Amino acid sequence: MEQNLWDQAAAQYDEEIFDTFAHDRNNVLRKTLESVVGAEDTFCDFGCGVGRTVPFIAEIAKEVVAVDYSAASLAIAEKNNFHRNNVQILQQDLAELNPPFCCADVGLLMQVLIMPDPRTREGILNTVSRNLRSGGHLVTVVPSLEVALLTYHRLGQWYRRDGSSFAEAAREMRCSADQDIVSIAEGVVKISDTPTKHFLGEEVLMTFCDAGFEALQLEKIEYSWKEDFEEPPAWMQDPYPWDWLLVARKAA
Repeated sequence: MEQNLWDQAAAQYDEEIFDTFAHDRNNVLRKTLESVVGAEDTFCDFGCGVGRTVPFIAEIAKEVVAVDYSAASLAIAEKNNFHRNNVQILQQDLAELNPPFCCADVGLLMQVLIMPDPRTREGILNTVSRNLRSGGHLVTVVPSLEVALLTYHRLGQWYRRDGSSFAEAAREMRCSADQDIVSIAEGVVKISDTPTKHFLGEEVLMTFCDAGFEALQLEKIEYSWKEDFEEPPAWMQDPYPWDWLLVARKAA
């Protein structure tokens, strides 16, 4: 998305942009951050948006650098954290090659590698690496391609349980997939009509290995099916939809 589109979304950010931190069923992200962020650490939230995670991290880390492309989003982040003397707000285009702006011990890259263009994602990873010290940890959250496909099977299951034939259920699954899937080979599926990069679990590992990181931990952040369907039936529970969470270490 262009900067002006993110700026326009800033005022309705909480209504329009999914809150991973708030909807994490098992608090996996919170527990992970608590385990990797130390009291003497400099922490960088790469792509912080309106700064949802900043208050939580500011209570743990020595210094927090919150970076985003959108000036309007950063204005909200600054307003909400003006009283915190260990928080620095910076505007940066992470996809562009610019001088380093910090040397973080721990970084967070949450729902940032979602652009369909692989060159943009590569540019972002290069920027993150240049602003993270050698041996530093990076926590990344990305959409799951497995879940994008699982959702269509859940839809078919729903139709079958409501009395539809196999043919009718399959037709509804195909119709939904035809509307959403931009490129299954590239993992690009629409979220709210926006083409969004989704990742296979193995692809997450390969992507960060190629970028010079050592994968330490790959986990699921699970959400309710209410995040994918309006008023899902009571039987629709486990397996729940999930995003991938990766903890990686920058190579020396």
